[in-house]
Amino acid sequence: MGDGKGLKIPKFHTPSAFETKHTHASIVLGNCSLVERTRTVVELGCGNGVVLVLIALLNPFVEKLIGVDINPKACDVAREFVRINSLEDRIEIINMDIKNVCDQIGHDFADLVVFNPPFHISGKVSKEKKRFLERNKDVFEDFVVAAHNILNNRHRFCLITSPNNILTYSTILMNNKMIPKFLTPVYGKKNSESKLVLIEGIKNGKLQGFRVKKPIFLDEIRVSTISGD
Repeated sequence: MGDGKGLKIPKFHTPSAFETKHTHASIVLGNCSLVERTRTVVELGCGNGVVLVLIALLNPFVEKLIGVDINPKACDVAREFVRINSLEDRIEIINMDIKNVCDQIGHDFADLVVFNPPFHISGKVSKEKKRFLERNKDVFEDFVVAAHNILNNRHRFCLITSPNNILTYSTILMNNKMIPKFLTPVYGKKNSESKLVLIEGIKNGKLQGFRVKKPIFLDEIRVSTISGD
């Protein structure tokens, strides 16, 4: 994946009764999670389901996609989003804590796991910066442990986050045998600082360093959607 011009944004229906927000992070993650010979995909913290819908529409060979989220309202939105795009036979939404995801779908289930972990745990940053960082790390590790448990051995994971988190998150990933292999910087526009970074890796991969791919420029992306039932 190179710059924003390489991103494919298919038209999809959004529920008229809900505020379905598709962020740049969701658009990038939904596009850059493409991989051949993938049959099962799980998204941890799926929110309103935009990433799952994009992956399903762009990858007709993917047979089963499962989204997991602890927020029941977000799951309701995601199910409606899936329904109006006629993807109920391929996408399933599960309302549960990601810590318990193996109880529902089992170990070594997915060919690909994707997630967009919260950059911050709450909308208000703690006055105690050290304490806030610890909370952020704990939540991210929950995502990584869950991803490792449900991902098939030597298969791929993909996540998107802030560049500020790269060092901390890379350490947590490697400590859990989720080895980063590719890094793609994402820019709002040229001549600006990177706002997001896409990290792709392999469960139980070899420690051989990672490659940096061509950047994505968000100002070159054109998103088209169709609203209403």
